[in-house]
Amino acid sequence: MPPRLQACLRGAHLIVHLIVGLTAALAVRLDPTGHLHPELIAQRWSRRLLRILDIRVTVRGTPVDGARITVANHVSWLDIPLLAACAPTRFIAKSEIRDWPVAGWLANAAGTFYIRRGKGGARPVAERLVPHLSGGGTAELSPNVTLFPEGTTTDGHQVLAFHARLFAAAIDAAVPVQPAALRYGPDAQGREIAPFIGDDDLLHHILRLLGARGLTAELIWCAPLPLPHTDRSTLAAQSEQAVREALSTSTSPAVRTPVRPPAALAA
Repeated sequence: MPPRLQACLRGAHLIVHLIVGLTAALAVRLDPTGHLHPELIAQRWSRRLLRILDIRVTVRGTPVDGARITVANHVSWLDIPLLAACAPTRFIAKSEIRDWPVAGWLANAAGTFYIRRGKGGARPVAERLVPHLSGGGTAELSPNVTLFPEGTTTDGHQVLAFHARLFAAAIDAAVPVQPAALRYGPDAQGREIAPFIGDDDLLHHILRLLGARGLTAELIWCAPLPLPHTDRSTLAAQSEQAVREALSTSTSPAVRTPVRPPAALAA
C-alpha cells in the first residue's frame, strides 16, 4: 500500500478514535453512579491510540503496587498515552490545557489535576492530590498520579532539573515516588519525530506521526524511592538522578527489539 494512502487510512482511524474518546469522556462526566473509572477508560483508549500511530513499545521494570506518584522526563505529548497505556494513572498538567478543545475535554474526563503556573500555583493542586493519594482507591484501582517535573519538553537527549514543589504531596500522603524514564527511537527513515518541542503545533506533529513508520518507544520503571521521604528537594534530586541513570544505561538487544505492545498494552 502506498505510504500516502496508509497515512490517510491511519488518519481516518484516528478521527474515529477521537470520536470514541469524546463519547467516553461525555459518559464519564454524566455517569450518575461514579462507577466509571476514568483511568481505566483512558488506559484502553491510549492502548488503541498507540496502535493506530504504529508506535512499538518496550517496557523495562515494573510499576509498584498501591498508591504512588510517578515522575517522568518529558519529551512529547506522546508521553501521556504511553504512560497511561502501561499503568492506570491520572496526570498533572498546566491549567491552560483545561480549556483546550478536544485535548482539554479528554484531559478533564481522565481526571487530570491542573496546576497554575507561577508562585503559589502548587498549593491548590497539592491540597487535592493528598486526599486522592490517601484515599486507598478501590479493589480495581490504586491511586496513581503522574507528573513531569521538568515543566517542559526536551528533545529526549537531555534531562532538565526536576522542580521540587509537587513532591511535597508524596511526603504529606506518605506514598512512594517512582521515577520513570522515557525515550523514543527514530522512525524507519531515521527521523526523530517523537519530540514535541520549540515551534511544534499539535496538528502538524500528528500529521508527521501518521506518515511515519517504525517509531519505537521505551518506558523504564526505576526503583521506587523508599519511605519515609525526607524533603521535597531531596526527592526531586533523587528522582532526577534515577531517570538520568536509566537513560544512560545501554539495553540488551532483546529489550531494544521493537515489539508491539500486546504484552503490556493489549486492548
